[in-house]
Amino acid sequence: MARVLILRERDEAMRTAEALEARGHQPLILPLEATLPLDQGPPQGAFAGFAVTSARAVPALARHFPADPRPVFAVGERTGEAARAAGFADVRIAGGTALDIARLADAAELSAATPLLYAAGRTRTGTLEEALYAAAIPYVVWEVYEMTRLAPDEAAVASVLGGAAPDAVLLLSTGQAEAFSELAARLPKLFQPMPTILVLSRRIAEALSLVLRRDAIISSNARLASLFECID
Repeated sequence: MARVLILRERDEAMRTAEALEARGHQPLILPLEATLPLDQGPPQGAFAGFAVTSARAVPALARHFPADPRPVFAVGERTGEAARAAGFADVRIAGGTALDIARLADAAELSAATPLLYAAGRTRTGTLEEALYAAAIPYVVWEVYEMTRLAPDEAAVASVLGGAAPDAVLLLSTGQAEAFSELAARLPKLFQPMPTILVLSRRIAEALSLVLRRDAIISSNARLASLFECID
């Protein structure tokens, strides 16, 4: 059994914790980021459909376009499930990457003159924009949320860790990588020995401090299941 530190928002962390427990591991939940909804309405204009790369964008989309019949191109199953649960009937689920969304939208043969509305986070990689541009699919970006950093104090962190450093830590976003780098530097005694650092992608690994990045294990396919296999 491994003790695994999860740094996601609490709702997401609970889902990850359940998956780890099912594999016989002990999850430790310490959220280091939170979603802050942005209070700006969508841009004006006609849209052929919508694109979402995170379930965090779905509430704003549902609020301003309730039960809209136009297609919603979702990056993966969980985002697609959130869109369906919010009342969207035509949800098309991509294979898990921004490039998959562009391919799915291209295959839909939407009007070349009418853009997609991309409901996005304020901080993002830009990969979906690049993929849509390369596929000659017009789009408009609508920023609907941003991620904020949490900085728990030493007592809160120690309480979660229960007197010993975790065996592994999951880093599933650049924000988590940056926050964990700061946390480990601020409270080094709580992370001795340093846990195995499991990172979802190379881009996320690049957000780690140099000393942590050196020994990080990076998923070969940017899927959480591959990191679980490393823990097993």
